[in-house]
Amino acid sequence: MTSTRHRPRVTASARASTTASERSGLILCACLAVQYATGPFLRDAYAADASPVSLVLATECIKAALSLARLLASRAERASKTLGITFTSLRRAAVPAGVYATQNLLLARAAASGLGATAFNCLNQTKIVSGAVCLYIATGGRARQSFVQVVSLMAVVAAGMWLSASGEDAEPRGTASAVSATAGAAYAATASALSGLSGALCQTLLQSGETSPAKMTLEMAITGAPMVLLVEKATRGTFLPSDAFAGWTASTLAPAFSAAIGGVLVGEITKRLGSIAKGFAVVCGLVLTGVLQAAAEGRAPPPSRVACLVVIVASTVAHTTHPYVERTRSSRRRRTKSKRA
Repeated sequence: MTSTRHRPRVTASARASTTASERSGLILCACLAVQYATGPFLRDAYAADASPVSLVLATECIKAALSLARLLASRAERASKTLGITFTSLRRAAVPAGVYATQNLLLARAAASGLGATAFNCLNQTKIVSGAVCLYIATGGRARQSFVQVVSLMAVVAAGMWLSASGEDAEPRGTASAVSATAGAAYAATASALSGLSGALCQTLLQSGETSPAKMTLEMAITGAPMVLLVEKATRGTFLPSDAFAGWTASTLAPAFSAAIGGVLVGEITKRLGSIAKGFAVVCGLVLTGVLQAAAEGRAPPPSRVACLVVIVASTVAHTTHPYVERTRSSRRRRTKSKRA
């Protein structure tokens, strides 16, 4: 008599719930890509004279307001006087917020080092791979990638690097010394690695059930605002509150509001699909920016951008719909028998 082990069966309702979550996650990815693509146009049109630090601070405030409204609309959170936000939860959210602040500081230094735009963009594409590696380490090897997912990751990175190396995004940076360019490359590579680390930290917290996307976004906005001021102090050496909102008009809120919506979308996407999908959406947004720029100038989009867009969209769908499946001992035994036959 052969003994059979009991294996957990996936019910139809569970499969339907997973499919619905993936479907909504893909829709949110498309929304994030559109938001990321239209962001530069909104900044150029309505916030050309506003300081970057003021836009970031305004974005954090709007993100906090949107997340707070989401929490207040929830019956479960409304029953709690503190909305579940404690000193411990704020301290926990400060870790990824601090990583994000350090990442932005390194990116600012890389941009100021004279590193070429092509090299900068190519190094920046590696954040998707670093996100997968950091997630694998953070989960103790549980967050594995299937063969299709690995191919999708490589395809997106290759598409981004191809777009950068095509020369369409390259801009002359002047004559920079070899030492300065090397330092800039180190800054960009480290910032890319930190982007993967912060995404892995957020995904681990969100998918563990310890917090919700709205709650974590609110906590990161609260702890992130002081981090922004610290970064500004470190990069410029001074910060004058009186000059923070110089050059602002009522329409300047448009790009800040758009960026805040993007921050809210990131939390929802990370909860449903993971931090790697967020990286796919950002790269897709970069390609869409060029497509929209060409449309605004009344010319056809460059073929390389259209091809990259198709590759990224197809890779995003493939990565989402082909997750890694743990093989059981019986399935491996059946596969071995079929090979022998």
